[in-house]
Amino acid sequence: MSVFWESILWFVVVMAVIFIAAFLFEKVTKFKDREEIKAGNVSVALSLAGKIYALGYIMKISAENAYNLGEALAWGLIGFVLLIAGYFLFEFLTPSFKVDDELAKDNKAVGIMSLAISVVIAHAVAIAII
Repeated sequence: MSVFWESILWFVVVMAVIFIAAFLFEKVTKFKDREEIKAGNVSVALSLAGKIYALGYIMKISAENAYNLGEALAWGLIGFVLLIAGYFLFEFLTPSFKVDDELAKDNKAVGIMSLAISVVIAHAVAIAII
């Protein structure tokens, strides 16, 4: 396969992983991310943006260091699972409030923290890959 078509394949696969993951992330929350974002909920947008960025970064690092597409996808799956775990850990470590409820109420501080946790997890996974 030529470099051009291989690059196209990587792009399509990585974008598919990100879109599927964004769909699955929405299943973890009590609300519909896209509906909240359409209604102007900045906190949900920040939280989802963090997860999308994180998975994109994980896929970038895995693509740079993987021997093949399958290995890159495996790291993407690991990253996705760790992002979900991080979301639940955030919920567990903040017993004084429910993350989902605060995001639904457009609590921007919680949205920013959610984004930051996703970025930190992405960098931790990237370190593991490298």
